[in-house]
Amino acid sequence: MGKLGIVSTIKREYKRSTIQTMDSELSKKGMTRVPGTGVFKFPYRELDGKYRTGLDPEAFYIRRIQDPEERELEIQRVTKLREKLEYELGVDLGPRSEFWNYGKSRGANDLAHVQSVKLIDGDNYFDLDVPFQELTFAWLRVHPTIASSLQAWQRGEFPADTQFYVVDKEKENALLYKKKQIVNKAIVKLDDMVPSRRIKVARLLGLPVTDDTPEEFVYNEIDSLLKKTEIKTGAHKGADPIRVFTQFADMNDDLLHIKDLIKQAISHSIYRKQASGRIYEGEVEIATSEEELVKHLFDENNQEELIILEDKLKTKKIASV
Repeated sequence: MGKLGIVSTIKREYKRSTIQTMDSELSKKGMTRVPGTGVFKFPYRELDGKYRTGLDPEAFYIRRIQDPEERELEIQRVTKLREKLEYELGVDLGPRSEFWNYGKSRGANDLAHVQSVKLIDGDNYFDLDVPFQELTFAWLRVHPTIASSLQAWQRGEFPADTQFYVVDKEKENALLYKKKQIVNKAIVKLDDMVPSRRIKVARLLGLPVTDDTPEEFVYNEIDSLLKKTEIKTGAHKGADPIRVFTQFADMNDDLLHIKDLIKQAISHSIYRKQASGRIYEGEVEIATSEEELVKHLFDENNQEELIILEDKLKTKKIASV
């Protein structure tokens, strides 16, 4: 047996009680159900009539994946797997194919139609070197009544009474590899930056740095942020740190300078930003948003205004020393 797909039971702990129940007694013995019993699973059919096959790159569950890297990995995975299994099994595995209609199956030996699966207590193994078992694991791993991972169930992404979860080491390793690559590429960008550019990027990320902040502190602050799962505060709250950092790290020098200049102008009260996003200088509205102001100052015809703003900011900084 080569590579394995595993669907395992979610084990629950029951608080000690004078009242004994079947579930609590089974839990004491490390089980979730009576030996020999199981739960039968069939491919899930969506409201639009399509089956959730684990082989459809346009499936609704894929479109709902928030993380772009995870979504792209899933699209690549299911596309490649469908081509492979259709070739090996000689059947149409599209989401509306008659193959998925279990009611048309003529028995366990009918390979022209999907077969039900009985999931038992403990680990349920699927030999991924056997095409029909690989196919079975493909639709089980995306079944709505089976958690995509134990961690996903613990995070509350699946109902509390979910009984099974997917142990998918291949997917976990591929996703971890992809994420580590992205983080490492961001670190390389950080290493290659000159100190003055690092300070601008750090400020735009919402980090507490100024022109006088030691270079080591600036580097450490950005590095620490890149290793977090999301930005916790500020204008980018809830966003992926790598994405926001990369956006600024890859930005044109002039554009980065203007964005940083506007941010400093707001923090030094040269400009005032309202809750609506409108930008004021004194009582005069100068832009409906930061984006509009950036475009205005980036225009070559408005370079004199940019120089004036730079001078105002220098004067403010000197006065605050």
